[in-house]
Amino acid sequence: MGDKWDHLVCALLVSEVFFGDPEGREMIDCSRVPEKRWKGKCYVCKTRKGCAIECSESKCGLEFHVTCGLNEDLCIEYTEGKKGAVVAGFCNPHTELWKKQQQTGKFKIVARDY
Repeated sequence: MGDKWDHLVCALLVSEVFFGDPEGREMIDCSRVPEKRWKGKCYVCKTRKGCAIECSESKCGLEFHVTCGLNEDLCIEYTEGKKGAVVAGFCNPHTELWKKQQQTGKFKIVARDY
């Protein structure tokens, strides 16, 4: 926004970011992103640059950048719901549990309620 630039994938997968022009996917607006996201430390790259999302498993405190998560093949799911888009992203250990749960149904992992 302004003189800054944003990753398009972050605009799609960070729930508080939206487009001023959704049809053209232009004018990314980050004004609703909480300050704590800008101060979060990515456990993958170990930096505080950019916006970090929290692992969606409710008892996990790990944070990561969307781009770092995608590079590490972490589970980041986007679902359209009745109340708008829902994004769930999991750190490496919880990505593995999420995948096993989806395959077997034996594990109990629930996405954080935002």
